[in-house]
Amino acid sequence: MDVRTYNTVGALPGADWDSLASGSTIYSTAGFQGVREEELPQGAQARHIMAHDADGTVAAGLEAYTFTRPPHALYTPADLLAGLVDEERHAAVAARPLAIGAGWSEFRGQVVHRPDAGPEQRTAAVEALTTEALNFAKQAEASVLAYYYLPREDALDIARAHEHAGAVLLFHDVETVLPIGLWDDLDDYYAWLPAKRRPRARREVRTFRDSGRTVREVALPEVVDRIAPLNSALMRKHGHDYGIARAAEVYGRQGRYLGDRSTLLLAEEEDSPVGFALRYRHQDMLYARVAGFDYGYANKADYFNLVFYHPIAQGTGRTTRAIHLGLGTFEAKLTRGAQPVPLYTVLVGVDQPLGADPDAVRERNREETEAFGAAYARHVVGGLDTKEWQL
Repeated sequence: MDVRTYNTVGALPGADWDSLASGSTIYSTAGFQGVREEELPQGAQARHIMAHDADGTVAAGLEAYTFTRPPHALYTPADLLAGLVDEERHAAVAARPLAIGAGWSEFRGQVVHRPDAGPEQRTAAVEALTTEALNFAKQAEASVLAYYYLPREDALDIARAHEHAGAVLLFHDVETVLPIGLWDDLDDYYAWLPAKRRPRARREVRTFRDSGRTVREVALPEVVDRIAPLNSALMRKHGHDYGIARAAEVYGRQGRYLGDRSTLLLAEEEDSPVGFALRYRHQDMLYARVAGFDYGYANKADYFNLVFYHPIAQGTGRTTRAIHLGLGTFEAKLTRGAQPVPLYTVLVGVDQPLGADPDAVRERNREETEAFGAAYARHVVGGLDTKEWQL
């Protein structure tokens, strides 16, 4: 493999990268890389790495970043390694710079591959990309290289590529996906739900309709100023210091890079914005990125109507396979039909192996997958066996 690196998104061959990202999530596209580049904290560095076959054909790609401190609390490797490595190693991980591969925002990482890549080509590409990512981490004097929130296949590929360095492979979290392509309309959806859950879904749809609120579909750049107060209100409700100006900056930036992929549902009451759900379209998927509401208005099941019921009623499933809903709020999403998908993180010692206790790693993975199943399996339409998630 011929490996080529780029320090900025502007230098990246965008068409080549997006040909790889056609089979990935929206969060691995060049557009979201542009968003991340502008959001990099002071002192951070980026590498966009591409592997090419001997004939020059682009085969796969990987993002890598270095930071002097974690860019977000949920991207803190020392937290994941607590109880798995000795105290001295744990202290070193917490004190030194870190490197993150496969993306550092939106809680979703991925290696992007040419869609027709076979197993041997995938293996060769991942080995080449991860070798370069490790070299980048060494240059930054990082103590750990972390690949966060990966789908199972990518996590296993990356762990195998770093096996010589004692890679630690952990079950980390769960994302949810609403399989909207199963239904042509709400009647199909209601019939798919277990009988005991149908009355609530019908009631939530009826409550919203009876409120007289309307829903318009618009592009993000058209409404940044209108949605910023709604998103700020939601974030502050959940304890975050997130003002209107910051929300306008964040979604103004996303509008510049991703406006042509955006599709935002805006709920209004007498021309006043009441709530919104921002989605991005990529291939046959919608990615529900963020929502916001005016809490001065009564709640009329606005979130579930915007994110679940309105797209189903509009027949979005005829062209869209699923709506990606991200992490969290599991019971609410699962009871309305979302399906859980496990995500994994791979941690690699840069200067020396992390020395994690293999038995402790296996036990944690077992305990955490079983804990998710115990808490949420009963809510999953069709059931759930988390034994399939264990590594």
